[in-house]
Amino acid sequence: MTLVRTEPCDSHGLAVVHLHGDVDIQNERSVVAAVAAALDGPVREVVVDLTNVPFLDSSGVRALLRGRQAAETYGATLRVRNPRRIVDQILRITGVAPLLGLGPVS
Repeated sequence: MTLVRTEPCDSHGLAVVHLHGDVDIQNERSVVAAVAAALDGPVREVVVDLTNVPFLDSSGVRALLRGRQAAETYGATLRVRNPRRIVDQILRITGVAPLLGLGPVS
């Protein structure tokens, strides 16, 4: 089960979505819904914080890409931050890391 907490848009147009738990087919829709809810207001960027996500499967990757697409529809960007090692590896292996704002491995 993934818990979602959203920080509303701040004065700089930044909204943060915090995910807690695995992101998989059981909660893909709730992740996309959280990103959509974060886009309410003058949002320029949505950051999805993955600090507390120990694993995501292909449905989780799809949820992040659907969130990115929703953000672009509203003229905003979406990026992820603080992925754990395994989550980072999944995003890189699937080729979506650059689309989600993850730079090269340092």
